Amino acid sequence: MTMAWRIFIASWKHFARNLWIGVATVFVFTMALLSVNVLLGVNSVIEQVVTLLEQKVDVTVTFTSDAPPALLDQARFYVVSLPQTAEARLVSPQEALDAFKVRNKNNPKILDALSELATNPLGAQLIIKAKHSEDYPFLLEAVRNPQYAPFIRNSSYDDHREAIVKIQDAGAQIRLFASALVAIFALFGLLAAFNAIRVAIYTQREEIAIMRLVGASASYIKMPFVLEGVWIALLSALLTFSGVWLCVHLLEPRLTILFDGRDPGLMAFFVQNLVPLVGIQLGGLLVLSAFVSWMAVGRYIRR
Repeated sequence: MTMAWRIFIASWKHFARNLWIGVATVFVFTMALLSVNVLLGVNSVIEQVVTLLEQKVDVTVTFTSDAPPALLDQARFYVVSLPQTAEARLVSPQEALDAFKVRNKNNPKILDALSELATNPLGAQLIIKAKHSEDYPFLLEAVRNPQYAPFIRNSSYDDHREAIVKIQDAGAQIRLFASALVAIFALFGLLAAFNAIRVAIYTQREEIAIMRLVGASASYIKMPFVLEGVWIALLSALLTFSGVWLCVHLLEPRLTILFDGRDPGLMAFFVQNLVPLVGIQLGGLLVLSAFVSWMAVGRYIRR
């Protein structure tokens, strides 16, 4: 117990004696962790943007004017029952005509032509939203089955096909790019942290040699430095997670405005992934600090 207490006190003495180096090491650790968390947050927001863009895309299946109402209701219920469907809304011929007039309110020629018609030339419309943009081809193929195909005039998928493909490609490229940046920043952060610990121990190489000469055991010499690395890792993690939490609280309201009042998902991402994020980052930092400290001190003990 006495030995453990001496090691504990010695670890804080090492930290206080080399305060500026310790502060610099904490700063390096904090910057490394912050860069990783910033990229993770940016990646989360970008994924939310892609999701919102996908939600704004829909396809419209237009039926002929003689399509029976019972068949239209059946088609909607069929599409809704498919697991790939997020929403399916049936627009009556009159509603379609009213919407068409609103869209062309500044075009008197079209409105005059409509007024001369005795009947409504437009048929009912089935507006379909898929859960994922890649599900649209399947849903359109499903609704074009032999039961409904004779009454389908056209669909708007061909108009949206390019937009859907672009959204899919942009989402995949953004996720790949963000993942690569996270990996690169994590690697450089680990290298910077590794060198910071080595520099901190290098400044005390003479003290290590003296302790070895007076008969101190290798473990007794190493453990205070290992604990010092642990304290540095804990302080860095505390500063990092406090900074991340503060930034998220400040940015969330501003991002909500940019998302037209919708949840940008930044806070939700960090809350839902709090345990793995803290566990992986703090655990990795503790293991790195302890391992590097142990190995670096051992180098001077063997001299």
